[in-house]
Amino acid sequence: AEYPEAITYLLEQYDKYEAEQLRLSDIISGFIDPNETDDVAPTATHIGSELGEDDLADEDEDEDEDEDGDGDDADDDGDGGPDPEVAREKFGELRAQYEVTRLSIQKNGRAHEDTQAAIALLADVFRQFRLMPKQFDRLVNNMREMMERVRVQERIIMKLCVEQAKMPKKTFVAAFTNNECETAWFEYQKQAGKAWSPRLVEMDEEVLRSIGKLQQIEEETGLSIAQIKDINRRMSIGEAKA
Repeated sequence: AEYPEAITYLLEQYDKYEAEQLRLSDIISGFIDPNETDDVAPTATHIGSELGEDDLADEDEDEDEDEDGDGDDADDDGDGGPDPEVAREKFGELRAQYEVTRLSIQKNGRAHEDTQAAIALLADVFRQFRLMPKQFDRLVNNMREMMERVRVQERIIMKLCVEQAKMPKKTFVAAFTNNECETAWFEYQKQAGKAWSPRLVEMDEEVLRSIGKLQQIEEETGLSIAQIKDINRRMSIGEAKA
């Protein structure tokens, strides 16, 4: 629930079910009772089963075949699948709380007390969903792709500043860390009167372009670069423990 795109993706999947483009059992296997502490089945907050891209593609082909079939997909609740009425209620709760959270982020910012409370409530709803393995694999893969985009731009900035402008790596790391989307650190170093300052001036356009791309990632995800890194780190820890 910390990653807004995860909620958006799940709601889009449910919309496809409503449009009869997916079966409900392609999305979820059921729900967790929030009052049942002994229920430890994988939920929407767990790491996926690490299906490869080929596996995901194969499952997509299976879905297409199901959609083209002549009624093989019986009601999900007819063969022990998720109850459509319960699903409609749960997805409705998720959508409503997502909207409350999104509006609070827009109005108050992510760090605001009201927003944090809304995020906590959203997480409570989100973790009740038992996602099918391929669904939370996609969520994890999407987050990884976002992290890789961050790393690419960070590498470009470091290469320009350290390798080409000859800025000491320790100085660069101290200035850049937690300021990835800020330009003040770069402007300061350009005017610092150091040996690398004139070279940084020459790199101005390229560095600012990469900083702009990092800013775009923050806008797309609704997360700061630090939060993206933290979520990615916790996903890696979860995988290591799995």
